[in-house]
Amino acid sequence: MKRHPVLVPLSRQHHDGLALGVFIERGLRVGADPAEPERLRQQVLDAWEFELKGHFEVEEQVLFPAVRESIPDPRTVDLLVREHQEIRQLIDTLRAANEDGLQDALLAVRTVLTRHIRTEERVLFEAVQDSLGEAELLELGRKIDEALPAACLRLGSAQV
Repeated sequence: MKRHPVLVPLSRQHHDGLALGVFIERGLRVGADPAEPERLRQQVLDAWEFELKGHFEVEEQVLFPAVRESIPDPRTVDLLVREHQEIRQLIDTLRAANEDGLQDALLAVRTVLTRHIRTEERVLFEAVQDSLGEAELLELGRKIDEALPAACLRLGSAQV
């Protein structure tokens, strides 16, 4: 289903997160430069600081409360909040990982982040578009547009 314009800014950031997962996967292939895991760690931590952390805040403070009672299964929001917390913990693990655990930490971030984004796009956003009326969507979009610039240092760039 085509994304409603009010959800496009968040979807663009989802694209960045999925691209980050692809960079991790490609960078950890057998035969890759031995310095690649450390470079990827920094790339993930930069993406976290500049975009993902703020993206999560906007979802938790604006999107989730606005749609929780309108979508068919509010437990979807509970799942996504738990996954946000899991990703935050994985970012902490990634920060602290030594050389031996770095590759596993990167793969864990990739796995959970990719799964999480796909759930938001395929389940939550579809339910939001099906469940909210146009006026509700426009009000939600206004709140998202207001919150994103303050929460994210970099918006919508595919250059993660």
